[in-house]
Amino acid sequence: WFSATVVLILTNKVLMREHFRLPVFLTFLHMLASNLWCHLSAYMRWSAKTRTRNAEQAGKIFLLSQTLALSVVLAVASFKYVEVSLEQALAASTPAFTALMSIVILGKREKWRTWVTLMPIMGGATLSAGGEPSVSVFGVCLIFSSNLMRATKSCMQELLLQGENAMDSINLLRYMSLYSMVTLLPAALVLEGPNHIAERVAFVIADASLSKALFANCCGAFLVNLMQFIVTEHVGALSMQVLGNVKSVFTSVASVLIFRNEVTTQGVIGYSITTAGAYWYGMSRHQAK
Repeated sequence: WFSATVVLILTNKVLMREHFRLPVFLTFLHMLASNLWCHLSAYMRWSAKTRTRNAEQAGKIFLLSQTLALSVVLAVASFKYVEVSLEQALAASTPAFTALMSIVILGKREKWRTWVTLMPIMGGATLSAGGEPSVSVFGVCLIFSSNLMRATKSCMQELLLQGENAMDSINLLRYMSLYSMVTLLPAALVLEGPNHIAERVAFVIADASLSKALFANCCGAFLVNLMQFIVTEHVGALSMQVLGNVKSVFTSVASVLIFRNEVTTQGVIGYSITTAGAYWYGMSRHQAK
């Protein structure tokens, strides 16, 4: 999962550097690629297609897909009001939102010790993202709304992947990717413009190296989505979000090594706190079992 994420993040950087700044449309392509890979897996008999058991399960999958789409759209919309660094910092609060939504959706109540361990995980990630002197209240509300959608998505994943009527990861991804495309494509056309999208796509197609980067990016997205479902199935929604913060540290280190990005003392301290917090969280969960 971490390795696939590195491929995804690094190819994202390559595409963004080459003026392919279309995050919503790129997410649509990710879902399209994921759906195609799921169908290819079934065609090659690597996996077996399964149908949704009933309308209730289909409705839950649709809700899952829309929380994914909304989390992306809200995060992108926030960039008009706040810097990306602030969005990344506030996104580190997602584990807390996940713990809250676990109570609502899954009926799980975390022990006080778990809440304490979340503090260094979120605080370290926030510190590593750096401070932002100019803050828009509306922009912050958009970010927190995106975090809430992301947390809801994780809880819905756990709900659908565990239990008596659980779906397997690849079939859940097949349905979710299909439903999310219905929302992501119109959102991309509205937020990023059809003419601009067509221009950027033509630019990428004309460049062989960028075409390869886009292909690798979409394949990486499929693997990340699939691994994300598998991890959630085994460890649950909250642990998944905690690992997500640790994954951010991992990808940042990989970015420094590959792109030679500068790293500040504040960033190193933040990464260290996040890693230590994740270890503390893991120990706390292990002792609770």
